[in-house]
Amino acid sequence: MKRPRVSSPPSDDPSIDALAADLREAISGHWSHRSRAEHTVAEAFASLRPRLAAIGAAAPVLALADKAIDDERRHGDLCARLASRYAGREIAPSRPEARALPDFGTGDEPTEVALLVMGMCCINESIASEWIRSCWSVASARTAVFANREHLRDEVDHARLGWAHLASSVVDDALLATLRPWVPKLVAVNVAEWKKPDPHLPPEGIPAHGHLSAVETEAVIDAAVRDVVLPGFALVGLGPRAR
Repeated sequence: MKRPRVSSPPSDDPSIDALAADLREAISGHWSHRSRAEHTVAEAFASLRPRLAAIGAAAPVLALADKAIDDERRHGDLCARLASRYAGREIAPSRPEARALPDFGTGDEPTEVALLVMGMCCINESIASEWIRSCWSVASARTAVFANREHLRDEVDHARLGWAHLASSVVDDALLATLRPWVPKLVAVNVAEWKKPDPHLPPEGIPAHGHLSAVETEAVIDAAVRDVVLPGFALVGLGPRAR
């Protein structure tokens, strides 16, 4: 039986101790917020998984959903450990927000599930993968390098869940035609959420600890949509129709 991976940040990182108290609190607040967000996403995947099974989603897609649930719960616990490390005091993992999955009002379950997968995985997790990769690339503090590497190794699989489902036989040409007009709407909603300022971190970021500036974050989001998300949709048949 495969043992679950345990994510524990380095126990000793002098670069954290050298930070000014206000920056330590800022980073702690960021990770505490992330803890709640990760646990909330875990519950979203837990709600999505039986719906994928009910519409006959492929076995590899279901396996990726199972992995995503476990990953996001572990990420939530890791974020709480990071919040504690930066704060210098124990901070418990945050409870997930009680949030139902969106209802797009189509009245068709395969369409509803596909739209959820497009937003949660193809768009959100693809942007997350690029953003975390960029955070990892600027980090020099050992704890920050570890944290972003741990997140990145899983986020890519969560994006793959979405692309794998859209490329499977469950999504036929008729469903693709139904989904195509939703692409710009879903991209716009997700990008708007991603571009909301982090209430805890300074606008200039804290690059050594893996936190981009607000300007850099916006650039990464735009690049992820341009270079990953939209080409991905085009590859599975959801690009703009030729006129």
